[in-house]
This record gives sequence, structure tokens and C-alpha cells, in this order.
Amino acid sequence: MTATRALFLVAAFALPARAATVNLLVYDQKGRELGLPGLIARLARADDKSPDPGSLPFWAFPLDKKSPPVRAELAQIDNRLTAAWPGGPARLELVWPVKDDGYSEVSADNDDHGFADGATVALNEEIARTEYRLFKNSLERPAASGKPPYALGADASEFAERAQEAMADAAREKAPAKRGAAFEDALRETSLAWRQALYERGLQSGAVQPQSGKEPAGLTLDDSFIKRVGGAEAISKAASRTGSNWVKLVFRQNLPDFSYASPRSFDEYDAILAALRKRRIKVLAGLLDAARWPKKITPEAYSERVKNIVQHCKSKVDAWEVGSEINGDWLGGADDPLSSDQVYKIYSAGAAMAKKIDPSAETVATLYWWEATAPDRGHSLSGWLGHYAPKGFGSTADVVGLDLYPEENPVGLAFERAFETVADALPGKKTMLSGFGYVEKDALQGYWWLDPRDVNGARKDLRAYYPIEACAMRGSVCGGFWWQAAALKTP
Repeated sequence: MTATRALFLVAAFALPARAATVNLLVYDQKGRELGLPGLIARLARADDKSPDPGSLPFWAFPLDKKSPPVRAELAQIDNRLTAAWPGGPARLELVWPVKDDGYSEVSADNDDHGFADGATVALNEEIARTEYRLFKNSLERPAASGKPPYALGADASEFAERAQEAMADAAREKAPAKRGAAFEDALRETSLAWRQALYERGLQSGAVQPQSGKEPAGLTLDDSFIKRVGGAEAISKAASRTGSNWVKLVFRQNLPDFSYASPRSFDEYDAILAALRKRRIKVLAGLLDAARWPKKITPEAYSERVKNIVQHCKSKVDAWEVGSEINGDWLGGADDPLSSDQVYKIYSAGAAMAKKIDPSAETVATLYWWEATAPDRGHSLSGWLGHYAPKGFGSTADVVGLDLYPEENPVGLAFERAFETVADALPGKKTMLSGFGYVEKDALQGYWWLDPRDVNGARKDLRAYYPIEACAMRGSVCGGFWWQAAALKTP
């Protein structure tokens, strides 16, 4: 065999069996056609002035599943804007600013047929059509299951009609620019209609649940909140003032006594738990925040910590969060994090210990919502669940929760899809909104929600909608815990 022939064979085998390149036609909300710089600007975070084109939240999910999901390679040659990926026809998953309604995670899938090599993708239209179809599927889901009963209210019906009319109006437009802008308007109407429908369904679903009025809804009391407010009575009063019937009380890292072997490590927590119980506020205890994992933590060390905390507090705590954002890529230190397998072993040891010491209390494992914005498939919600659900993840917790932080990882139109990802991977498992929030400081960093200039308005919107919408999710225990308690005014 000649050297030239050998090199040819090596190159041939290195190429993917199939690849796809599609042409993209993209417009802004005013109907102006966008080139590559304009598309990059739409996909990037608000605070990223020099986004890396190779790290944008624009993914291709090949439909045959023989090729893994990959970031699409965006390019422009003259006036031709393209997206390319290895593999066959694929659906697209990306983030997108919805007119007047903040960034969403959205899909474009050509009516579930995907986009094949050589196709021209009118991106605004395909996103709007896909999300509208998913919205209609959402409306049919409760009726098909019969649990719980749900009837579309007057407001949701009006919003749904407006979305239908907007889609029809857009489809009648012939000029490409006007058509692109019209589908942007239709996407906005779909977003508003879907949110209203979930809100109404959540209200109705919550009202018929046996634990109605007792679902976990309240604040997260982390170490920063405890230090700022000071004193068990002031902390319980602040929680009560916000209407919290539950709180998530997160045990600090406590490096001098990480395992909580000393009774003195509990002095402050004992006082807080007693004050909360006087006000009839229930407690979900967070055993270790995801941002506080020591680099050298082991399954044995975490198991010992869990054993001591649960043994000491089990008569004062109503449920245990045994894992926090365990699909994150920063546990053990952002610069040199633990591998996913290491995190899973450590989590599993703690979850088993909590159930052994306090078998009657529910255990909660919390995952982090990111999909297109995840740094890789292994840490994304669906990618992580696809790997660890078959390994028994569903057996180690009674409830699986999600943390939603839309300024970091847009949600919007993907709210229901995020929870359906969990429900599909773990059929029959209870779900919940473990944590949510918007912007820890006063200035926006990341993606905007509603209005990039109105941080407090966005916070109020999320607090009003998310816990109610969560009640509409399959298997939900309702409720939800606001993370940035430090942003709230306290007496």
C-alpha cells in the first residue's frame, strides 16, 4: 500500500459517516436579516461582549441518536449563513430572546422530522412553529391523563386564541423579512399563552392535591442569610413575614468540623429549628450546597457528615436534600472539579445514609437545569440523566428537584420541557422546583428575563409564576424555594 493511499484511508475513517450543513435564514424582531455577527449577538449573554463562536448555545441533536448531540458549527461565506454538524437529520436546541418576554431555551425540529443536509432553515419561523406545536401538545396532556382535572380558563383561552391567530397571520406573510418578524410576534404570543395556561393548571392542580396548602414554598436560608439577619427569632420572623410555610435550611460547609462530629456545631441550627417550629414552618434541610464541596471530599466523608446531621436533627427536620445540583461542573472546585462519576458515588453514599438514619423522611436530589447552555453533554440535564438514571439514580431519592436560574440558563418556553425531561427519565418519580432565583446582585449578568433593566420586576415575576407553574408538572409536589433570600428586605 502506498503512503498516499494509507493517508487517504486514515482521513476517510476519521470523517463521520454522515454530516449535515444547512443554510440559515435569520431575522431580528424588526425583520432585518442577520449575518453571523448578528446571530452570535442574539445567542450570547448580555454581559459577554466578545462571545466565543465555538461555545455558543446552539446544538444539533441527530434524530437517529447514533451520533451524539453536538454544538453546531456556525459560519458565513459571503451572504450564506450556515450551521453544520456530524450525523444525519437533527433538531436544533438553542437560546432565543422572545420579544418582550426574555430569553427562552427553544427547539426547532421541522415538525419532528429534523433538518437534513442542504436544507434552508428559516430559523424564526421554525422556532415559532415548533414551540407552538409543543404548546398545543401541552394543552392536550392533562386532558389525556385525566389527573388532575383541568379546564382552560378565560384568560388562558384568550391567550391561546391570540397565539393561534398570530401563527396564522405569520403564515400568510409572503415577504421573507415580514414573515420572519411576524413569526417573532407569534412566538411572543405562544410564550405568553403557555405561561398563562401553566399558571392556571398549576392553581387547579395544587387545589386538588391532598397536601394542598402544605406544599413546600418559601425561602432558602443559607449561611449568608443567617449571618446577615442574625438570631434565630429574627430569621424565623423574616421567613414567616414572606409567607413561607417551608424553608430550605442549608448547613454550612463548616470546614473545622466538616462531619459535624461536635455537638457545638449544631448550636445555631438547633435554635433556628426551634424558632421555625414555633411558627409551624417546615424544614427541608440541605446537607451540603453544591458550591461548597471540598476538593478532597470522599464518599466516606460525606456519608459521615450526613449521618451526624441527620441523627442530630431528624426529629426537627421534615425532609432532606441529600444532593444539590449534582450535575454541575463545579463540585469540588470550578478550576479542578470532581468527575461526574466521583460526584455520583459521593452523593449516593450520602443519600443511602440519610435514608438509613431517617427512613420515614423524604429525601430530595436536586439537579441543575441547563441544556443548550451546558458546557458539555455530560453535565447537561438530559445528558446526565441519560447516563445516571440507568445506573440507579432514581432509586436513591424520593423526590427529584430542579434548580432554575434563567439569567444563567434561560428557561421560558422550556419550563415544562425541563420537568418532562426528568419525568421521562424517571417514570413515576415525584418532582419539585427545588430552587429558583434571578440575579444575586442588583446588576444583570447573563441573559435577561422580561426587561434587562428591571431586575426587581423580573424577580417578582418569577416568584409569582414559578412555584405555581411547578404544580402543573407531572408528579410535582408543588412549591419551590427562592434562593436569593439575601435580596429580600427583612426587619
